[in-house]
Amino acid sequence: MPLPFNLQKLPPEALDILRVMGKASGAVTADQMEQDSGLAYRLVGKAIRRLVNFDYIRLNLANNTYELTTDGQIAVNQLTEYEAALSTDETVVGRTSLVVMRRLTVVMPRTFSAGNPTEIYFGVNPPTGDIPQLPGNVHVMLKVSAVGGTLSGADVTLEIPPDKAAAPGRLALTPAEPGRPVRVRVDAFQASEYDTLNLEPLGGMYFDVQVATQPVPTDATSRAVGMDLAVKPR
Repeated sequence: MPLPFNLQKLPPEALDILRVMGKASGAVTADQMEQDSGLAYRLVGKAIRRLVNFDYIRLNLANNTYELTTDGQIAVNQLTEYEAALSTDETVVGRTSLVVMRRLTVVMPRTFSAGNPTEIYFGVNPPTGDIPQLPGNVHVMLKVSAVGGTLSGADVTLEIPPDKAAAPGRLALTPAEPGRPVRVRVDAFQASEYDTLNLEPLGGMYFDVQVATQPVPTDATSRAVGMDLAVKPR
């Protein structure tokens, strides 16, 4: 029995919130959603926005709680029937809702020199002890762009193991003008090992690279920036 198409369009965290609301006796707060689902605060907020946009839940401004709409109750019933049909296969049900937070880290020198290509490294940290492990490797593609400089490429592909850090990827950045910072943007997508065209957005970030006004020796110190990635089995 396939998951209904309207539910396939929802991210896993939104399905988790529908489960919570389906079990609740009435309206719930965002804090209750976080507590009952076990999701991080950021993921709960993301799920709420998606469910409101789909008109599955609505906010009661009088007491700042959320309740199911008519369409939301239908969606809960569909999800319940789907998972009941799969109740004999606990592995499939678990994989449907599994979301694991991993940390993308970008490491670079503190200062760049105009006209000189300098490498930037992209990696994913090992999992912490308090999060579940993925059942297998996850493939993430990074789309990288720069304003005020040129990059040696536009994509970085990372393979994230379930139990350790990902092998880092790298690109070289060449700033165009002395003293003018370069703004770098990174957009992350999860991809299938055999289908790199079907990409699921994981979020994005940008940061500024400082460029010296005069040619300087390579800075031995480094800086790191990063963001969380909510990855899941595919």
